[in-house]
Parts: sequence; structure tokens; C-alpha cells
Amino acid sequence: MRICSFANTATLLSLLVLALLQGCATTVVAPPPVIVAPQVIIAPTAEPESEPLVNQQITTIEDYIAQRQVDEARILLHSLSFNQLLTDQQTRYVLANANIALILGDGQEALSWLSGEYAYLLDGLPLQEQIALNLKRAEAYEFSGRSLSAARERIFLAPVLEGETAITNQEQIWFDLQLVPQEQLLSLVNTESSPDLTGWIELALISRTEDGELSRLQSVVEQWQLANSRHPAAKRLPRSLQMLTELTLNQPTRLGILLPLSGSLEKAGNAIRNGLLAAWYQARQYGQETPELTFYDTAANEDIGALYKQATAEGAQAIIGPLTKVKVQRMAGIQDLPIPVLALNYADSRVERVTNFYQFGLAPEDEAIQVANDIWQQGVRRVMIVAPDSAWGERVSDAFVRFWQLKGGVIASKAFFSQPDQYLTNIKNALNIQDSEERYQLLRRKLDEDLVFEFRRREDIDMVFMLAFPAQARQLKPILNYQRGVDLPVVATSILYSGVDDPDKNKDLEGVRFVEMPWRLAPSPIKNRVAEAFPESLDNYAALVALGVDAYRLYPRLAQMSVFNDVRIQGVTGAMTLTENGRIQRELDWAEVQDGLIRQVPATDLLQ
Repeated sequence: MRICSFANTATLLSLLVLALLQGCATTVVAPPPVIVAPQVIIAPTAEPESEPLVNQQITTIEDYIAQRQVDEARILLHSLSFNQLLTDQQTRYVLANANIALILGDGQEALSWLSGEYAYLLDGLPLQEQIALNLKRAEAYEFSGRSLSAARERIFLAPVLEGETAITNQEQIWFDLQLVPQEQLLSLVNTESSPDLTGWIELALISRTEDGELSRLQSVVEQWQLANSRHPAAKRLPRSLQMLTELTLNQPTRLGILLPLSGSLEKAGNAIRNGLLAAWYQARQYGQETPELTFYDTAANEDIGALYKQATAEGAQAIIGPLTKVKVQRMAGIQDLPIPVLALNYADSRVERVTNFYQFGLAPEDEAIQVANDIWQQGVRRVMIVAPDSAWGERVSDAFVRFWQLKGGVIASKAFFSQPDQYLTNIKNALNIQDSEERYQLLRRKLDEDLVFEFRRREDIDMVFMLAFPAQARQLKPILNYQRGVDLPVVATSILYSGVDDPDKNKDLEGVRFVEMPWRLAPSPIKNRVAEAFPESLDNYAALVALGVDAYRLYPRLAQMSVFNDVRIQGVTGAMTLTENGRIQRELDWAEVQDGLIRQVPATDLLQ
């Protein structure tokens, strides 16, 4: 029976224990008003007869957890004194806390119970319970963003798993390895001693280094199978890799590209076109089969539905585009799309999923959500937000806030700025410096004498999320430092970086960490090709060129991504996956300003 809300915890516990006592064989002599149940439960080992009551209470807690009634389970757990429980009760107590953390998606909290100071209680569990425990530990690693640790745990477990559990575990190994940075995999492949893990890493690297070209990817995977015939993944490839043969046989041979090639958005459309062409030429250079490309000017024909029908009638087997949000919205409203569409922007989030309709863009809101997710996984819980006082600033910062609060994080304060002459006041207010100064002035007036004064900022902030363009950030960060915030880690989105290494200007951003697309952080053959063939596109439209490159790499894999959530394509705009609503989600790299220069850093070191 579900326990509804009560006025307070004591009432809940009194009623619960009263019910338990009434169900026992022993007669309770004292009348109900005299029963002081919470005291008996809190100190169960003080009186031997209380042990069954504690066991029943823990069983009730476990029942609540099984029904995912976390609040009720927590209330009862908090009434117990861990140090006064028997050993088997302590073990159940630890597992209950770990299970609650896993339900809430708090991997760090779960690991503190499963692998921390209480781990000794779990060592003596029977084999099947140990297996279940290790699977929970792998899940906790996954929630905390430690994908390689999760994969190790699952690979270690694999030989003792059977049936559907073994298949699910193997698929999850593959999914976890897709999340491990390529640099980390490369450093491990020659040093790892476990043959099973080494084989998995080699296979994961193969899936990332073939530029998404399907026939070549399939060939290399088959070679790996022959060389590693005894490996578990060679005997049964991950399901997404099993689909490669079907994908290779059904690739489009003609693409219709819908872009604005004239009018006010001509330069933006040309930049995307140049990225597409650069990827197409690179594929031909590598001896790959390439589709015929036909470009349609969306600026010359406002009827996007008519253009789609025209491209289809002229033989297009897949569509890339359109670009503008309005046209993407119209395309999303077409219910019958016989050939797939990869739009280059996002429709309204309220639009229902349409078959054969995919959306891919460079939304700043997605970057804000990634920042929130990455810092949450590393234990940050209280954040100060610094953002422009504008519709754009509000929209992007709101994306961060919604995700953050859904996780359970706290927004300690906000500083919305507009004019440079207000930056200092905005920061001081957010850090409560004004309160400190006002207290000083009050004391000075009351005492009528000079005082030695050192202002203090609020201490309940773990990290600052800064949403600011380069010129703004170069003023805001020094102000933050001067207002006793030099020790606060600062994270940001890619708008912080102008794309130009300028040590003199960037020194004011020293230590700031931000997400950025690989295209802007490291050289690559495809980037060099664009620089040679279309140098004007890289001046002001580099991000759109990268969007075009990745659009070309995405379209052959859309069918595969629709079926399997472990397909992760390493692109120049980030690592790309497909969400349930048909949106391509990018995971960007992390970088830091060091000595005025931009350096890539691991996503696991954001608090250092």
C-alpha cells in the first residue's frame, strides 16, 4: 500500500511501526499513544527484539525502490542509524542507497556506496548477487561519464553472463566505447594487457577512422574478424556493425541539395555547398563511390514542398537541406516523405517526429546542455550563470538551467549583462559583494571610525557558466577574478573563442574552459582541402563549411543511426549521434586557454 504525504517524518514512522507491531505474534501491552517507534528503529541493536522490525523496515524500503518511490524510501532510510545496524542490515542499507542513486541517475553517489568505504560489506555476497552488483557498478560509471571504466567492468563480467543478459551487456560495451575519446583509445591500444579489451578498442578505433565510408568500413571490420576469430565481438559483431552489408548495398546514387544559393543567405549557402563538395572530392580521391549531386536554390523558390517533389521526380534518392528555420519547419509539416531528408537546421521542438525526416544543425542550446551534463558528471552542483541580457542569451542560458535543474543542480546566482559599464555591478551583485560592502559601511557609520576591511564573495558556488562573446568575456573574466572569484572554475560555450589564436588578447581568458568543434581546434586533411579550394569560405563561415562536410558524412548512415543508438560518427563538428526525435546531437571537444593559446583538454579534468 502506498504511503501518501504526512505532516512530518515522525508521524510517518509512528504509523508504520504501529502497523508492523500490530502484525506481529507478540501482543503489545502499551496503548498506541505511548509507542515511541522512531526511537526503537533508530537504535535497533540496543534491544534484540527490535531486529525483526528493522528487517521489515528495510524490506519496505526495498519494496519502495522496486516501485521507484524514491522519496518514501529515502524518508525511511534516513530514520536508520547505520552504525547501529547488524552487518547484513548494513549491506542492505548500502545497496538501497546505491539503487536510489541509480534511479536518480547520480553515478557519483552510486559509486560512493558501491566502491567507496562501504565496499567491504559487498565482498561476501553470493555469485549471482556479485554479478548484479558489478552490473550496477558499470551503470554507475556510465551515469558519471566514466565510459571506459564501465566498459572494463562489463568486459570483466562478460564470461559469466548468459542469454539475453550477455547480449545486452555486449551491446552496452560497444556503446560505452563509442563515448571514449579517440586519443584515450589510441594511448591504450598498445599498452592494455587484456586481450578482450584490446580487441574491443581496436574495433572501436576502426569504426572511427574510416570517415564513415561504408564499403571500406565493412572491409576493415571483416579483416579484424579474421585476425581476432576468438574474440567475443568477432563471434557476434555489435548489431550496428552487422547492418553494414545492408547499408552498403542500398546507398543513394543521387542527392538533391536544397540551399540558398542567391539572395541574403547566398554566402552561408555557398559555405555549406563548399563543405559538401570538399567531402565529395575527398571521397573520390580515396577511390570511394560517390553520388551525383544536384543543387536547388531555395532562395529562388519559396515553396520547399515543390522543390522536394521536383528533386524526387528528377531522381534524387536522398535530400540534404533546407537551411533556414522557416523552411525546415515547413518541411517538417510534410507528412509523406518517400525519400529521407537531412535538414540543416532545427524545427520547433513541438513538431512531432516525421518518418524520413532528420535535423542537423549548430544550435548553441545543445552546447549549453553538453556543458551542463559534463560538469554535472564531475560533481558540480551549484553554478553561477553569467549571460547576455538579450533574447538570445536568455534562450541559451534557459537551456542550461532546464537541464541543470532537472538533474537536481542548483543555480546559486545569475549575472545578466548588457552594457560594459554595468559588468562590474552585475558581477558584484551575483557574488553578493554589494552586501559585504554595505555591511562595512553600516559598521563604519555605527562605530564612527575607519575599519580594516576586506570584502568577501559568497562561498556557495562550485563553478561559473559564462555565456559571452570574446570581447565580452575578456572584460568579464578579469572582473570576476578581481571580485575574489579567481579560484572559481569557469566554463563556456564555443562563442567564447573567435577562432584566432591571439595570446595578447586571450590572456584575459586564462584558465577558461569551453566546448568547441574539432574543426576549429585541430588541422585535418579535409580542412586543408577547403583552405586550398575555397579560402573565402573559411574567413567568416568556417562553422558552416564544417556543417556541409559532416552533412555529407551523415546521410549514408541515417538508416543505421535510426535503428541503433550506439552509432556514433566522429565528425568535424563533433561526435554525432541521433536522438529519438530525429535530431542529430553533437558532442564537442573541450579546450582551455593556456598562456593565451587554445589547447585541447580531457573532458574529465574540468574541475582542475
